[in-house]
Formats: sequence, C-alpha cells, structure tokens
Amino acid sequence: MKKLTLIFAVMLFWGCSHAQDEDAAKEAVAAEAKEVIAETVDTAKEQATAQVKQTLNADYQPGIHYQVINPAWDTGQEDKVVVYEFFGYLCPHCATFEPYMKKLQTELPAEAELVRVPVVFYPQWKPYAQAYYTFEAMGLVDQAHEGMFNAIHQHKKQFRTIEEIAVWVASSYGVDKDKFLSTAKSFMVDGQIRKGMQMMQAMGVSSTPTLVTNGKFTPNAKSLKSRNDLIEVTDYLVDMEIENMGLNK
Repeated sequence: MKKLTLIFAVMLFWGCSHAQDEDAAKEAVAAEAKEVIAETVDTAKEQATAQVKQTLNADYQPGIHYQVINPAWDTGQEDKVVVYEFFGYLCPHCATFEPYMKKLQTELPAEAELVRVPVVFYPQWKPYAQAYYTFEAMGLVDQAHEGMFNAIHQHKKQFRTIEEIAVWVASSYGVDKDKFLSTAKSFMVDGQIRKGMQMMQAMGVSSTPTLVTNGKFTPNAKSLKSRNDLIEVTDYLVDMEIENMGLNK
C-alpha cells in the first residue's frame, strides 16, 4: 500500500506541473518516500537479525558442539556472565592457547567477564596456583601471567617451589620477594586454591585448558575443528546467556 501511494504521489506531481502548489507536492512525495524507505530498512534489519539467530542456533547444538553441566555451578553473579578458564602453567596446551584467550578476553562484551582458575591436578602444580592467585592479589596479572608461560615453555625455566617462583618474580618485575611469599602462603590464597579444586570437580573439569560459560556450558573440543572454533562457541554461549539473563535490555 505504501508503494502504491508513493507511485500515485509521483504521478500526481508530474500531472500537475502547472499547478501553483508544486512545492507542496514535492514535499509530499519526499515525505512519503522517506517513510517507505524507513519502513523497508526496519523490515530488513528484523529479517537479518532473525536470520543470524537462526544460523547460530543451527550451527551450535547442545550435546554436539557444547555440553550442558548439570547441576550448574552458581557463579554468584546476577549482572555478569562469567567465563571460567581452567588452566595450568605447566600445561603446554594452555601455553599455546594463551593468545586465543587474550583474543576472547578482548572481545568479551561489557556484560561478561573472564575468571581464571589455576587447577592442581598434581602436587607439583600447587606452587603455580599459588603464584597465579598472588599475581591477582598484587596486581601483577597483566605482566606476569603471560610471562610465567613464556618462562616455562620458551625459556625452559623450572620452578620446583613457590620460593623459586618468588625469586624469579622479584627479579623480573621488581616486587618484594618476602611480600610475594607471604601472600602466596596466606590463608586467602589457600582458600582460593581449595575453592578452585571444588569448582573443577563440580564442573567436571578433567583436562586443561577448559572453558566453562556461566557454570553451565563447556565447548565440546572433540567435535570442534580448531581452537578458533572453541572461542566462537564460547562467544555464542556468552551471547546466549546475556539474552537469557536479560542483560542486553
């Protein structure tokens, strides 16, 4: 109907070229054209959005591309979607996965946040978990997190104790070694490690790196072709949870 009205208005304009209200006719045609164009654009946007959602839903299916964790882990966050990364500094796969994690962290929307959880599969992994939580407590994550991976997997450094790690951190980043050690051996860090182990068991984490979105979903690495796919599925799960929680309103 809008298009027919527009055609009629154009015919009216050309048929009344000698009329005194030529300017008014032009304005009427322009206004009608703008309305039709705006309506067409809105319709196109709605169709495009629906198509994107349909494509995503067709691409990623529970039980195939990602697993549903039941019961879900309570993140304690009502206004944020939490992406957990379970990792270990001694894990070579975690070291090579770090660039992908940096990409994911950069791309996360404002409604989501990354929480790293250093796991302790073996007793020799505990000093590294202590180190990560101490990095957090002392504001060193941006500097030392990637640096620790590089020290171990590129420069082949071997740390058997938290004391050896403290010496390296002090020489590399100029922090007080005794303060680092006292934090690493504190009840606070010990409690974080215990909670991390509880989370690992509750969410069924048996290997690293493992990503868990909002305590509910984890990508199925066996059915995905690449690490980029892991990140894309996680992005999808984050967007899905943002919508489910009504955070995008």
